Amino acid sequence: MLKSICLGRLTYDINLEVEKMPVEGSKSEFFEKKGNVGGQAGIVACCLVKWGVNTTVAGILGNDVNGSRIRKTFDKLHIDTRYIEPSYDNDTPMTISIVNKSTKKNTIYNISDKYIGLKKCDFDFTPDLIFVDGYDAVQAKNLLDRFPKALSVLDASLITSSVIELCKKAKYAVCSKEFAENVAGTRIDFQVPSTLVTVYQRLKKKFLNTEIVITLGEKGALYCINNQIKISPSLKVNVVDTHGCGELFRAALAYTLLNGGDIEKAVKMGCITAGLAATQLGAVDSIPTLEDIKKIYEQNY
Repeated sequence: MLKSICLGRLTYDINLEVEKMPVEGSKSEFFEKKGNVGGQAGIVACCLVKWGVNTTVAGILGNDVNGSRIRKTFDKLHIDTRYIEPSYDNDTPMTISIVNKSTKKNTIYNISDKYIGLKKCDFDFTPDLIFVDGYDAVQAKNLLDRFPKALSVLDASLITSSVIELCKKAKYAVCSKEFAENVAGTRIDFQVPSTLVTVYQRLKKKFLNTEIVITLGEKGALYCINNQIKISPSLKVNVVDTHGCGELFRAALAYTLLNGGDIEKAVKMGCITAGLAATQLGAVDSIPTLEDIKKIYEQNY
């Protein structure tokens, strides 16, 4: 069985739906909510293990009720948690996602203490896939250096010098639009296609040995194959909640590459996965089945 390591930020997600956003100064009560594993590493890990990849998670959890909830979910899914370190001084980070049902827009509140890095990452096996998100840049670098033959996927969303350096080491860097624009030093204008080419080329010049993918939200994702820069469109769906779609895009891309697919198929599978996930509330709760993803892929490509 293929083995993966997901290293990075773990949070407890709380997802809420409202008819309209609360007015400043008002008081709101919520009686219905969804809570589950969050954070880039946590969501990707849950996705991969549901699709049959033997998965290990490395990160920090507080010694609190939300940390316990996350561990129970990982245990239920048979995710290896031996490399999760407890923090007795800091609470488990929380993400509160409020979805406006009328506009389908998400408002995100990240609640956490300063990110704490892992003290050690002495893995006793060789992974086939490494997923890192850049929050623990020191251990991410150590992991990429230690297993250079592994397929490595970096979530390049944090705009920091350490993540920019990690882009030079990972085999695949999936960049958010904001990260790509910041590093390239120019904005993307969808009315001017040449700006997309410029941003990609500037990133590629900085990261010569890394395959670059740029996520574009509802516009899909940009990639390059056979020296042709392309955009794979997003799946047209009735959107309920987009929280977690980026992480699930990355999980599907990594899974497809791990199983022998090329970059084009991987991006298209990612767009399909993100689209299906957007039809339900929450991230982990909306992970689609491989059968549903493959069915849509075969129908369209």
